[in-house]
Amino acid sequence: MRNNKVDPENVDQKLFEIFRSVGYDGASMESLSQATGLKKASLYHRFPNGKQEMAQHVLKNVEQWINDNIVTVLADKAISPSIRLKKAISSLGKLYNNGANNCLLRTLSIGPDAGIFKETVTHCFNLITQSFTELLIEAGLPGSEAKKKANLINPLLQGALVLSGATGDNSHFENCLDNIGQFLQTTN
Repeated sequence: MRNNKVDPENVDQKLFEIFRSVGYDGASMESLSQATGLKKASLYHRFPNGKQEMAQHVLKNVEQWINDNIVTVLADKAISPSIRLKKAISSLGKLYNNGANNCLLRTLSIGPDAGIFKETVTHCFNLITQSFTELLIEAGLPGSEAKKKANLINPLLQGALVLSGATGDNSHFENCLDNIGQFLQTTN
C-alpha cells in the first residue's frame, strides 16, 4: 500500500508558487491539484471553500513571512539599524529570487476577484511601510521624512519586479534593493 501523505509545508509552497505565478484568476483547480500532487477532492478536504480559501491561506502565510522577516527584523533593537536594514533587504532578495519571481501581493491584487484579498494585501503593504518608517526614525530621520522614504519602498519594489519580469533583466530589482539600502546613509 502506497503512503499518500503529503507534507503540508510542500502543499503551502506549491500553492504559493501557483498564485504568485498566475494570480487568483489564472489558477485553476486542475493546476492547483497538479502542483500540489493532491487530487481535487483532497484539496477540497483541506480547503472546504476551495480556491478562495487556498489563496487566503497563502496570503496569510505571506503576512506571517512579512512579520517574521521584515517587521521583527527591523524592530530588533539589539542589532544596529544598518544591520537590520541589510537583513530585511536580503530577505526581500531571497523572497523574490533577486527579481525573478512575481509578488503574490501584486498578483492577488489584479483581476475581477481582487477585492476578496484587498484588506489583507493592504495590511501587508502597510506592515512593510510602518516597519521601515520606525527603523528610519530610530536611525535619526524626522518622522515626516522617514514616512516619506518608507512610502517609497513598496512602489520601488513593485516597479522593479515588473521591470525585471518584463525585460528579463533582474538588475532593475537588484538596483532597487541597493537604493533602499542607501536610505540610512542620509541619517548619519
